[in-house]
Amino acid sequence: MIDFRGYLLVAALLATTALTLVLGITDPAAPLSYPTWFLVWNMFLAWIPMLFAAAFAAVARRGWLLPLGLGWLAFLPNAPYLVTDLVHLGEQDELWRHVLQYGFAAWTGILLGTVSLLLVHKRIDREFGPIWGWLTVVMSVGLCAIGVVIGRFQRWNSWDLVTRPHAVVAATFEWVRSPLSYVQSTGVGLAVAAFFGLAYLVIWALSGLRFSANPGR
Repeated sequence: MIDFRGYLLVAALLATTALTLVLGITDPAAPLSYPTWFLVWNMFLAWIPMLFAAAFAAVARRGWLLPLGLGWLAFLPNAPYLVTDLVHLGEQDELWRHVLQYGFAAWTGILLGTVSLLLVHKRIDREFGPIWGWLTVVMSVGLCAIGVVIGRFQRWNSWDLVTRPHAVVAATFEWVRSPLSYVQSTGVGLAVAAFFGLAYLVIWALSGLRFSANPGR
């Protein structure tokens, strides 16, 4: 059952999403034109892993965990991917408007990704133990970074894993076999893994943070 803090979290994430969209549709350019249109779409994709994770955390039957978990993992890279949209800032007029717009989008994407990972982590920890929980975190962060790279540099989408899996796997293995041949994409992948992993550790630590007064002092 969701408590007050859960509703407040969802409300805050919806609010930052709304702020991103408002900055876009009030842009002097035509509504839903570049860069707003693709950012709206990317924000929509970033919410999908959150929905999968919420279902993963709440579902009663273990049999649903695998399909929900795979759906979550397939769409998870879309959340931190929003950080890489900052690359478009130099191409725009109205710089401060877009700094705020992309900043809100990146912040929301990181939060959606880390909160969804926390939901999955806690459920796996509860069902299978802490070792499997942390293994899931490490693997998810690594796969998420790979997903961001193949999305940003190879231009694949999450649904290509279903419609064109062989092409996605072949392109990914080509990069994995020779990462130093793709210095930029490899650097971005490592940076995303570090950023997303550290952001998750902050969220995980905050979720269990407790303060106690010492009456003896």
